[in-house]
Amino acid sequence: MPARRPRLLFLTPLPPPMGGIATWSQSVLHSPLADRFELRVVNSAPSEVGSVSGGSRLRLDRVRDALRALAALVRELLFHRPDLLHVNTSYFWAFLRDGLAVWLASLFGVRTVLHFRGGDFPEFVSASRPLAQRAILATLRRADRLFALTDATREYLERVAGPERVRYVPNFIELEEIGAPPDRAGRSGPVEILFVGWIIEAKGVAELLEAAAQVPGARFTLVGPAQPGFLAHIQPRLDALGERVRLLPARPRGELMKLYQEADVFVLPTWREGFPNVVLEAMAWALPVVATPVGAIPDVVRDGCEGSLVPARDASALAAALTVLVADAERRLAMGRAARARVEEHYTRPVVLAMLARLYDELLAGERIA
Repeated sequence: MPARRPRLLFLTPLPPPMGGIATWSQSVLHSPLADRFELRVVNSAPSEVGSVSGGSRLRLDRVRDALRALAALVRELLFHRPDLLHVNTSYFWAFLRDGLAVWLASLFGVRTVLHFRGGDFPEFVSASRPLAQRAILATLRRADRLFALTDATREYLERVAGPERVRYVPNFIELEEIGAPPDRAGRSGPVEILFVGWIIEAKGVAELLEAAAQVPGARFTLVGPAQPGFLAHIQPRLDALGERVRLLPARPRGELMKLYQEADVFVLPTWREGFPNVVLEAMAWALPVVATPVGAIPDVVRDGCEGSLVPARDASALAAALTVLVADAERRLAMGRAARARVEEHYTRPVVLAMLARLYDELLAGERIA
């Protein structure tokens, strides 16, 4: 009889909503990893999706969701006996659920991975109360492996939990979906600058609109779900910019890909970030990226090579970087080519899934770390 495939259980959100972690999870569950491992999942997505928000707060419906997810996890541990639990965690209140999942799995003798899906985990820990900090650090040392999404998170985790526990695992995109980028040489008319993301304050949208007023020869397209209160706040500025800026709601995948294709520059002046897949998508479309050095962005975009990095909340610096690219078509094209090459080398699904498979094999075959 053929040997049983190792059982790999994910505690992770699935769509809807179609967020970054949910998209990643869906892609992994339908990947060649399913041929090597028996994949199962406990869905940790919220049962009620509220309005767009840049914050995090404790809600009773989320408490019910967490208890429901933990109950489903216990059933999996009792009846399906996984060999490995992979927890995608987004911190804040969700870390209480995710930490409990790690401790529960360890009680059943199941090896665990905590995958940190944001770029500001050290800040989250330092902002927590002393008792919570001790619980968080104990959970880090209880997990068998800690997967870091950014280099800064990796360095922090190595310092507090030991380098033997920590591995760097970037996000990925499916390059086959994108194919060959368009030939942008010789394009005429306004330079098209694209933003994709939530229309909220923390994504730097106000600074982007302020910069747009200072960048001649460009047209801006902002795509994403809007927070109603913030939209009302920026509406006067949108009205003043007129046809130079268009604001579009979230688009189906095919329409979004067409917007990337039509763009000349991608911009993301966000204040905080994990590992934004929109940056990888833009780079795969051979677009130069103007963004802030937060989260994994500086790990992916090298300033002056694949794009430009500017300080967060600095509209003047953002306008200056965009103006340089708007005025220099050759620079845009060269940075776009470099961006595409970097994605092909480091951030495609086959490259990252091969890395994941090696890490799972290493964990399942190795000794536990005390």
